[in-house]
Amino acid sequence: MGSGLQDGSGRGVVLRMRKTVFWKVALILIGVQVVTGLLAVGLGAYFAQERSLELVRGNLFLRLDQTAGEVEARAEFDEEGRMTLPRRLELDLATRFPDSTTVLELEGEAISGRQVGSLPEGALEALETGEIEVVLDGGEGTWALAPLLAPDGLPAGALFIRPLDNTLREELRGTREAFVRAVWTVAGLAALLALLLGAFFTWRLVTPLRRMTRRVESLGEGDYADRLPKAGHDELGRLSSAINDMAGRVEASIEALQSTDRLRRELVANVGHDLRTPLAALKGYLDEANRFAAEGRDDEAIEALGVAQRQSDQMARLVADLFELSKLEQASLERGSAPLQLGPVPFAELIQDAARMHRQRLTEAGIAFEVDLPATLPTIQADGARLMRVLDNLLSNALRHTPEGGTVTISGTVHNESVTIRVADTGDGIPADELDAVFERYYRGDFARTRSDDGSGSGLGLAISRAIARAHGGDLIVQSEEGKESEFEVRIPRAKQNTSLR
Repeated sequence: MGSGLQDGSGRGVVLRMRKTVFWKVALILIGVQVVTGLLAVGLGAYFAQERSLELVRGNLFLRLDQTAGEVEARAEFDEEGRMTLPRRLELDLATRFPDSTTVLELEGEAISGRQVGSLPEGALEALETGEIEVVLDGGEGTWALAPLLAPDGLPAGALFIRPLDNTLREELRGTREAFVRAVWTVAGLAALLALLLGAFFTWRLVTPLRRMTRRVESLGEGDYADRLPKAGHDELGRLSSAINDMAGRVEASIEALQSTDRLRRELVANVGHDLRTPLAALKGYLDEANRFAAEGRDDEAIEALGVAQRQSDQMARLVADLFELSKLEQASLERGSAPLQLGPVPFAELIQDAARMHRQRLTEAGIAFEVDLPATLPTIQADGARLMRVLDNLLSNALRHTPEGGTVTISGTVHNESVTIRVADTGDGIPADELDAVFERYYRGDFARTRSDDGSGSGLGLAISRAIARAHGGDLIVQSEEGKESEFEVRIPRAKQNTSLR
């Protein structure tokens, strides 16, 4: 009986959906999507036919023939017909094709360019017959070969390119542009169809939609208190209720943000409250030490002094970190010169020094440590001491959050206008809703990386690290997958104006 009621209720829902404007419009829109997809496929097939590859093959054939003729004219040959290439010619060849070009001897050894290993069978046949060959869809990948002749007309070697991936992309750029034109054409047709569909909407639908649009626009202007009137229980009524609910949530969120901002501004003023407890504990341990010393309990007095020393060190770190962060944030707010001492910093040496500082600790913890650096890295204008502090902080966090048997990796890459340092670990990861919070002061989430387990951290490490990166004109970002891994990325511009410490 219960099943019958459920089935009847389901059929009733379907019947009500079929009678709604939304359902009818949805059917039309689905049809439009299908037609649009068919148009996109048809136009894509029209602009990207097999003929395109034939044209590319012919063009590459002519370019190879022309390049081979130039190599034959500019190369040097000895009495035995062996070929050598002037340095200028080698540099010119490197710019002729997007892919690496290799000049081969008849035996298949590379004279210029990278080693190619074993040649495809078709390339060996082309080398023997002296014919230009371009393969774009072979079983051994894409490649091209153009024979080279000595002045006496005998074979002397060949130009060989493998793979042709970048060259193909360059040659097929026109086809891709045609495909983009097809997409825009389809988009235009879809927009036209949408306008035609809009003509079928009745005033009963347009009027409430306009009212809702005005309400959403007022939300963007900061009016969160106004609400839409109730509009029944159909789709428009539910949409109106949803907008009202959204406005309520936005209003609550704005109030929460304002409250959070007030708390943030008051944080520094209230730091004395954070110092009160460790100061009281410090005084208590010092009093105990004096009492133990007066009673002749030297061991207990020494132990109490040790605890007091650790409390003192922790407060000193907190005050120093807070002062450092305040300087960085104040400079950012005033948009003045950041408190940096800039100078030439060898990028590779900076990363290697940070790695050496932490390698032993990671090894003792049973964590694999990998350093991945390119062969050549630039020297950048930066504050080396502060960047080293950033790397020290990130590597210390990685050590704390990576279990035994895990891996920590530090790597560096170079871009046109910036350099990047990445510190990745295979630790416990960070929940998505806490990624931004890890850079907040005193953040103490379950996955917090701003404070060590023994309480020795100040809770300001990542906030200071991000402030240092931004003072350099860069940033510190994090990517993480909960329970698996985390990656912190420091981006620093390669050029920075001279600044001095205030």
